[in-house]
Amino acid sequence: MANIDVVLTEIIRNRLVAATEEMAKTLILTAYNPLLYEVQDFSITIMSAEGDMWAETPGVIVFSQAFPDAVKAGIRRWEGRFEEGDVMIVNDPFETGTHISDTNIYMPAYYDGRLIAFCGIAAHWADIGGKSPGGWCPDTTDMYQEGMCFRHQKIVAAGKKNDALWDFISDNVRVPIIVKGDLEAQIAACRQGVARLQALCGKYGPEVVRSAMDYVIQETDKAMRREVAKLPEGEYAASIRLDSDGVNPDGEFLVCLNVDVQKDRIKFSLNGSSPTAQGPINLPAPCTRGILASSIKGLLMPFDPCNAGHTLCLEFELPPASIINPLRPAPTDSYGYIVECLMELMFRCFANIVPEHCPAGGYQLTGGFITRTQPEFGKPFIMTDPVHGGNGATHDGDGPTNQLIGNGDLPNNPVEVTETRHPVRVDRVEFAPEMGGAGKFNGGKGVRKDYRFLEDGCYSALVIENTVDVTAKGVNGGGNGRSGYFVFNPGTPDEQVYTKRIASIGPFPKGTVFRSTTGGGGGWGSPLERDPQMVLADICNGFTDQATARAVCHVAVVEEKGEWIVDQAQTRKLRAA
Repeated sequence: MANIDVVLTEIIRNRLVAATEEMAKTLILTAYNPLLYEVQDFSITIMSAEGDMWAETPGVIVFSQAFPDAVKAGIRRWEGRFEEGDVMIVNDPFETGTHISDTNIYMPAYYDGRLIAFCGIAAHWADIGGKSPGGWCPDTTDMYQEGMCFRHQKIVAAGKKNDALWDFISDNVRVPIIVKGDLEAQIAACRQGVARLQALCGKYGPEVVRSAMDYVIQETDKAMRREVAKLPEGEYAASIRLDSDGVNPDGEFLVCLNVDVQKDRIKFSLNGSSPTAQGPINLPAPCTRGILASSIKGLLMPFDPCNAGHTLCLEFELPPASIINPLRPAPTDSYGYIVECLMELMFRCFANIVPEHCPAGGYQLTGGFITRTQPEFGKPFIMTDPVHGGNGATHDGDGPTNQLIGNGDLPNNPVEVTETRHPVRVDRVEFAPEMGGAGKFNGGKGVRKDYRFLEDGCYSALVIENTVDVTAKGVNGGGNGRSGYFVFNPGTPDEQVYTKRIASIGPFPKGTVFRSTTGGGGGWGSPLERDPQMVLADICNGFTDQATARAVCHVAVVEEKGEWIVDQAQTRKLRAA
């Protein structure tokens, strides 16, 4: 390390990041499923020969953080007996960290016959078999009900397709052309990464590449420890309850987080969290560690390219057989609710330490599956549409709207794509401003989306959580955001409203309208501190009305000469009272 060329090291580091970005572009351009090429429900990772993260391009950040655990499990399973041209497949939740629909494909990269690294892609498949089309079933009781499980089989062995395994996959999913197309896209992207790694080793030599990344990880660890050392030492705690596990109506589903800052180290303890749930809300340990690591990295070093060095100063205490560290074969298909809860708990713990980095709470995952699997009604399809919503306000601005949970940067699914690929018409997409919490700075707005079924035989599955103990908590006097809900045939005598998740409803006749309204974010600061001019803008933009502005923010807005203005004298009286 003493003779390291820091300039060359930075070049190598950025070449690897660029390689993951190229892999992502390859996947987007070749995938069959809109959830990949539009929503980008995937993550790309390059790891060392030992499985330590060198570079990544999210996508979904928890995929990247958990991927090294999966590759290390594969190294143990195969005892290092990989060959050039191998492609591995794994989706066992207890090794990948999420649920069985997120399928990890990874490939060893060789140079001059020597294993130098692994390139991998975790991506949500359109279907994985199991009891619910598209996955995310709310009421499974073990992982075997959730779909096909792969544990590091060679989907391609030494460059030769494992035809029997490909046929097995095709025969056990509801939309084989999409699933196999996405699998081919993942493999193509992995090969892209291997080619870039081989070119890098050809230019600088594999030893130089390895030494450079060892140095990067070492220096990243030092930088991370310096950031942790700036925090006040002490313990910070927060907890949240989920509504249900989908199976046990009488259970308690508590997630507890304790953060202990000790000089240049942080220890996360989740003692006190509920035992493993009967239903599929459990979160496997690799993902529990991954979301906590992702959150603290985002709070302290948000712009640093991610690698294994960001996690070396972190310790985790995860009680076994618990909701955040279940034992195989516990069900995990609805794992994402706890992912969002843990991110929000991190913000709550650090809100008084680094308030400039911690927003108020954001909305919980909300959306609907629309599917049809009976061929007598028409061509089978599976449509997954995780609708964006409102995230929390910050110390200096309103919360973002039309953003994925966890303040994520994934795009939404365009209306044009939804309508051209499924027998569905989107009648309405609009803000739902009433869903956001009021404050000095308002929480982000919900999103309302209406789908009209154009053919018979469609079913829906509803995705929602935390309607009682909401994730979208306000901060410093800000109001809480409201949780989402669903309506079938709104405004008609047949209207039906749902505020809980359901595995399957239907079949619905042609012409049925399905409305999804996502939650909003929490507000920051008291609404009485909101700038009256911002309240005026809210009214002019149709986000609130005069009565609400008066009742909540104590701001009087009147019409004068055809224009809306703030009545300053009346506003002073209202706020003084």
